[in-house]
Amino acid sequence: MTDEGLIFEVKGVVHPEERIIAYLRYIRDDQGERNSKDGYRYKKIYSLKKRELYLREKHPRYLWKSDMHGRMVQSVPIDHVAFTLNPVDALRQLRDMGNHVSPIQEAARKLAELFVHVSGISWSDIGITGSLLVGLETTRSDIDMIVFGENASRTLHNHLIGNKSIPGVGRYQGELLEKHLQFRWPEQDRFLEKLRAIEAEKAFQGVFHSWEFFVRAVKLPAEVNWKYNDLSFKEETNVVARGRVLDDSDAIFTPCYYAVECDEIPALRYLTSYRGRFTEHVRRGMQVEVGGRLETVRNVVTQDEYQQLVLGERKSDYLIPV
Repeated sequence: MTDEGLIFEVKGVVHPEERIIAYLRYIRDDQGERNSKDGYRYKKIYSLKKRELYLREKHPRYLWKSDMHGRMVQSVPIDHVAFTLNPVDALRQLRDMGNHVSPIQEAARKLAELFVHVSGISWSDIGITGSLLVGLETTRSDIDMIVFGENASRTLHNHLIGNKSIPGVGRYQGELLEKHLQFRWPEQDRFLEKLRAIEAEKAFQGVFHSWEFFVRAVKLPAEVNWKYNDLSFKEETNVVARGRVLDDSDAIFTPCYYAVECDEIPALRYLTSYRGRFTEHVRRGMQVEVGGRLETVRNVVTQDEYQQLVLGERKSDYLIPV
């Protein structure tokens, strides 16, 4: 949260020393439908474009020309951070609240307990995020969980993939699956049949009793093999291409990566996204079609250079098996 009461969501694990790469999520608005505990009303901004337009008009200090990215990014300077919200601490507090919780808080607490019980991960590895973290949940909110660390994330995912009979936990199906498809892929009607099959199989999302949930897996800084300014990015253009997935081992994380080969774009090495909708999306060995923003990446330490396709910045971005 910034000094002005703006609430940003952190993106990625690697950040410059003087600021945090983060995207605007909630703004104070007298007409907003969400009420905070300190008496303010908030509004949620969904699209990336609307977030940028709002900042450009009201708070341009949070739009920053990053030399590393080669373009404008949303970010919060350290000296404008009023405080940060820690998902693990928030879950710990929720567990200590006893019976003084709302129905969605109780469901989140029970889901976290279930995940810890079935997988054996530590309580220090798991937390709550999204609207529950910032205290702006509504009766229509989902349960957003987060797991920190490569080992804990893979352990929980393996248990959810291998055990489809966890009490109360189910995959998307039926009317809820159709609703989920329309929310997540509103501009992809031509791919709905394939997207329906993809979304129905994802293990880090689904339904816990009557509550929808999503689990975000994030690596720890020590598990990422580059530091800020090790890489430079040059934006190219939006493209559609076909290729083959060579490696999907980082498909469960945010950001997610898929190693690919592509005859049309020989230098294309990765598909990547900071949006959870592209996690668990395709598997190794699949032939895929993808639409996104092409950029050239250069490692200034090793002088290695390659290209990657960034997905999720536009609603029209997609990734499907062919």
